[in-house]
Amino acid sequence: MSAGGSADGAVSSINNNHLLILGIIGGLVGIYLCSINDVIGPVIAGLGSVCATVWGANAIRSVASYGLGTGVPSIGYMTLSIGIIGSLAGLAVGLIYPQFNMLGPVFGLIFSMIIGAVVALIATKIIGMKIPIMVRCTVEIAGAGALSVLCLSAAVTGAFDANSICEYVVAPGFIAVFFIMCTMAIQHPFNACLGPNEDQVRTLKCAASTGFLSMIITGLLSSITGGFGWFAVLIVGLIGWVISFRLFVQASCDAAASVKWAGLWPKLEE
Repeated sequence: MSAGGSADGAVSSINNNHLLILGIIGGLVGIYLCSINDVIGPVIAGLGSVCATVWGANAIRSVASYGLGTGVPSIGYMTLSIGIIGSLAGLAVGLIYPQFNMLGPVFGLIFSMIIGAVVALIATKIIGMKIPIMVRCTVEIAGAGALSVLCLSAAVTGAFDANSICEYVVAPGFIAVFFIMCTMAIQHPFNACLGPNEDQVRTLKCAASTGFLSMIITGLLSSITGGFGWFAVLIVGLIGWVISFRLFVQASCDAAASVKWAGLWPKLEE
């Protein structure tokens, strides 16, 4: 990714730590409450994915502001790959040590963030990328990716144990869809909004819309597996997308320069 740019990074209206807390707590709550009800549980899991998506999009925004935005796809796909590997490894702990089965999502988050830190240290110390917040943001994006994928997987299965995820998400190939979908949901907002007039709140409104769009697609995928809550996930995702995308468009219009009609050139030279 591009290593040039302003040393000040992105200007934030919302505290980055608050978004980190939103992403971690919202994501974990969504995963752990996915089985409380056949309808409500998957919806909560989908909403947890939205929280993780907003967190990850903010981290992308922070690190990519040090360059020209050209590194957004590379760091996005790299960290989401780390997130999937870490999350599945965390769930696998429950297979090896059944007494830790309930802690699988937490282990997945921790493993993802540790691997993200190692990769970021290699990028900064060995490759020599001069981005001061590279380590922190890579760790955050990897964690957000792990939670977003686990939340959507939990919305499909209604569970978060390794056997269920492997049977209903990995085996049918949904994991590949979640990989691409979550990557695009997290990396798209800053790419869509970058420029001299980029604003954190507007970018995160776009992130919320992409997160809800992922919920819609997850609802459709869940219908294939016969999940009871697929329709609720689809409807809540659709309502959330309409509201958040409308807010994003309104914010874009408010920030846009006005254009006034100046008329056509005269037919005859005076």
